[in-house]
Parts: sequence; C-alpha cells; structure tokens
Amino acid sequence: MVNYINMDSLRSLMPGFRKYLTTPEAAREQEERKAKDEFLATHFSEERIGELDEGVLRELIHRLWAFNAWTNKDYLLEEMLRSGLPTIREAFKQLFYGQEDIAKRFDYVKNHVRLMGAAGISEMLSHLDHKKYPIWNTRSRRGLIALGLEEKQLPRSSQISGAQYASFCELMRNVRAQVTAAFPEFDDFVQLDRLLYFASLQHKAPAPSQAPAEEVQFDHDAVVDRIVELGDGLGFEVQKEVPIAAGCRIDAIWRSRVANLGTIAYAFEVHKRGSRDSAILNLQKVRRDPTIQKVVIISSEKELEAFRREIAALDEAFRHSVGYFEVGDLQRALDHLQELKAILRTLGLLSA
Repeated sequence: MVNYINMDSLRSLMPGFRKYLTTPEAAREQEERKAKDEFLATHFSEERIGELDEGVLRELIHRLWAFNAWTNKDYLLEEMLRSGLPTIREAFKQLFYGQEDIAKRFDYVKNHVRLMGAAGISEMLSHLDHKKYPIWNTRSRRGLIALGLEEKQLPRSSQISGAQYASFCELMRNVRAQVTAAFPEFDDFVQLDRLLYFASLQHKAPAPSQAPAEEVQFDHDAVVDRIVELGDGLGFEVQKEVPIAAGCRIDAIWRSRVANLGTIAYAFEVHKRGSRDSAILNLQKVRRDPTIQKVVIISSEKELEAFRREIAALDEAFRHSVGYFEVGDLQRALDHLQELKAILRTLGLLSA
C-alpha cells in the first residue's frame, strides 16, 4: 500500500485523540454531527428536497460549520435567497441526486447558489453520505499535513473547483484505506474528519511558503465572499457589490456606527487582472465619500507592489488612505478568527 500519511505521526496522535473523545467538547461536537445528519436526511431527502423553504435554509446556515465564522446569519440567508428558491432547490437536487459526475454537480451548486462554497458543499455531501464524500476545509487540509501528507498533493486554495474536489475524494479514499488498515474505527469520512480536526488543533502550521508572485491564482468572487465573511466576523455591517457613484461600484464595504462619530467605513476592491489605472480611478471616486476612512486593494503580492509604485506618484491624502491586503493573508485572518470563535464557544462565551 502506498503511504499517503506518516503512520508514526498517526500512532503518536492516537492517545491524545482518544483522550479528547472523553471530553465534553468532543461530546458536543459529536452531538452536532449527529444532529446535522438527521437534519440533512430529513429535509434534503429526494422526496422532500423540492419543498426546501426559507426556514430550512435558515437552519442549514446555523448548522453548517462552514458558516461558523459569520456573526450575522440573517445576512447570509438574505444573500443566499437572492439566488431564488427554485434555483436553490434545483441546485441541491442536482448535487445530491443528479446523474452527472461529482465535479459537475459540485460546480453547479457553486455557480448557482450564492455564498455556497467548497467547505459548505462538501460538508453537506459528507453528512448525507459518510462513506463516499470527504469534507474539504482549511481544518481538514491542515490535519492531513499534520499527519505527513505532502502539501503539494493538496489544492492551495480553500475555494476548490469541482474537478479538484473529485481529485480530493480519490486522495481521501486512499488515505482512509491506509488509516483503517491500522485503526478500523475510521471507516467513514465523518469519523476521519474528527481525527483530522483534532490533528489540526495539535499542529502548529509553519509559515506558509510563498509561491512566486506570478503563480498566485485566486477566484475574484470567492475572495469578495471571504472579505465580507471576515468583516461580518469582526462585527461590521457588510455589503458587497456596492454602487458608490455613477459608473462606480466597489466590491465590498465594512461599516460601523460609532457613538458621536457617526458611521465609519472601509471599502475593499479585489483586483485580479485588468487596468490598474482604472482600478485606482475607481478608488479615488470611492474615497470622496466622507464616511469611508480607508480603501483597500486585495490582490497578489506582485500586483500589490505594482499598485504601490503607481499610487506613490499621487497626492499624499490619497496615498495614506490606501491599504494593501495580500490574498494569502486574507485566508489566514479567517482561520485565526474561526479559531478564536471556537475557543469562545468552548468557554460558553459565544453561541453557535
């Protein structure tokens, strides 16, 4: 059998994992998983999936761990409902009961249901079929690396495509076979996910290796969703695709109402390709709004350096109002936010 993970690492982890399983935290986690199984089996069965309504979607958002970082779940629901209930029903029907391969069904949901990303889709798949579909999220990725899987075997992005998810399923079938050869209790992907979750908590990730700037790839819309998620998690009122002036739209805005100061806001523009001059002109228009304290460009390191050079020649007030946010730092910020919220929930200081 090909070794995908380091079995010595796995064996050294098992005593701590078995002790973890006796804790109240592990009991709560297991109960949440069971409740999620029952909820999905009831409301997303082939007989009832055509009856999905706003109430079911609201409960789905509250149950999926993919949405744990969000504070304003009502905003999530409103955004999802903008896809239209008939479209949402059809997308989930295709995902769970369609005849196409998993790559096409996975992409169908990503392309038709707003804010449903790879983590949420794979979480639903796994809880509806424990044996067939693994969960893909930053925790599972980190857990696999902690157990010795080579990082190059995993996608770099958290927002993977359907084809990448299909490849991940194949990889995880092989990992599961290797693990169950020594520890038969991990015979389904939900149980294996519990192990990966624990492994990720024990693993202190090294500083990420930065690929050459020209190799950095990201999905514009997925990054916009991530910046909105981060703002919500930090307690801001968030919006995306916001019109500011005639012919001027910004990708996302965070707002906060401060006593005696009124509203302060931060505007974010995700730049993947195209004219930097046009993007800078757009930001200058946005900055004329007196409530906006900062305009932030989100892009690759290479693109941000180019923006810095061009903006250096502009007036001082505008230069000082611009921030630069590298896409890799955005995902790390979200990971840290999720870890903080997990700790607070464990302490009973934050509800799910």
